[in-house]
Amino acid sequence: MSCTGYIRTSSSEEKIKLADIADKMPLDSFFDRGIADDDCGELVNLALCVPGIDVVAAGPSSCSRVLYFRAEKKGLNENLFLLPVSSNDFATGKHLEKLEEALEGLVTSRQPKAIILYLTCADILTGTEFVSITKRIESRYGIPVKVFERGPLSRRRTLPKARLGDIFIDLMQRGVLQETKSHINVLGDSGKLPKDFGLRQILMNYCSSVEIREFAALDSYGEFKDLANGKLNIALDRFGYDLAVRMQEKWDIPFLYLPVRYNMKEIRNNYAALMEGLQVTWDFSQDAKEYHKVASKVAVALVGKRIAVGIGPRSFELAYVLELIGLPVAAIFAETVNKQEMTYIHALSATGSQAEVYLVSNVNVETQTGGFEGIDIAIGEKASFYCIKAKEILVSADYRFGYEGIMEILEGMR
Repeated sequence: MSCTGYIRTSSSEEKIKLADIADKMPLDSFFDRGIADDDCGELVNLALCVPGIDVVAAGPSSCSRVLYFRAEKKGLNENLFLLPVSSNDFATGKHLEKLEEALEGLVTSRQPKAIILYLTCADILTGTEFVSITKRIESRYGIPVKVFERGPLSRRRTLPKARLGDIFIDLMQRGVLQETKSHINVLGDSGKLPKDFGLRQILMNYCSSVEIREFAALDSYGEFKDLANGKLNIALDRFGYDLAVRMQEKWDIPFLYLPVRYNMKEIRNNYAALMEGLQVTWDFSQDAKEYHKVASKVAVALVGKRIAVGIGPRSFELAYVLELIGLPVAAIFAETVNKQEMTYIHALSATGSQAEVYLVSNVNVETQTGGFEGIDIAIGEKASFYCIKAKEILVSADYRFGYEGIMEILEGMR
């Protein structure tokens, strides 16, 4: 087995074995995950997707403007309000007066169901106290105001999305709990699942009489609070999983965790878990047959082609799946490695893969121009960035429950 990778040292690149990658590449730490998950645009959109919740971002314009552009990209600007804070206002503490005035104006003019106040590192550094302001607004108007600290200096006892999840749970429990659980909740940070997606088709076929509530596509604040009355939670991603765990602890709602998978065995496990949770049966053999048919055709069509993979956290899983199909992967681009990825790294080693692994932050110009010209197909943004002459296959960011994700990639490679 000669699976190798490259990593930058103080003055040169060192070729390493894939089996030694845990010792050579940075393992994904709690702090690293916190920085990655602290994308303020992503987090503000999670808050803005709930009807009735207004978000007020108070801080320097340089910190807040990115929130505006990220929210605008998703069409969620209607409930986002920026309160620019100048250096003079901050130094004199006048920004607190302006904040209270802004909150009162927002409450009286829009009458939101809840407000989430986003804070920046400046207030975190100085330890600015906001409780007195939020409590006054809550007592005067009966509207909950929650403070969310964002940025790299915010508390790291829990990750940012988990802290935002705690806010959601606190807001949900203000609703009316019912003895009869009536609907299924789909929890995740993606929007409404398209009708032709496998998960939606299964839910439509077997739960036609049961209402489906999708966290990122709710119609009202009442529906949001009513999530606490769900009879089953289906978590699609890490955010959904963290929220489902809290809801199980709080209201004893069972949940299924069905993240995106590319591996056949894990895809089948997802199907089996869903069927068990819904207490129904589903014949997914036709999907499996179609997958094998397409995989065989692609493997024949791409004989001799060199493939690179760089799709982010699931790169090693996808590379392993392609190797099993008979599509050797020449290069894998990675940033950090987590424990789950180590499982696929070992599996790749066991297949005798010849893949070369590149730490993205250490790919230099010489390596880029000389090492990747022979790549024919680049899957994912990271691979496409370095393999500029290769055919580009961009992996969809939309949620894929079953075979859809890998089928979409295979179809694009032909």
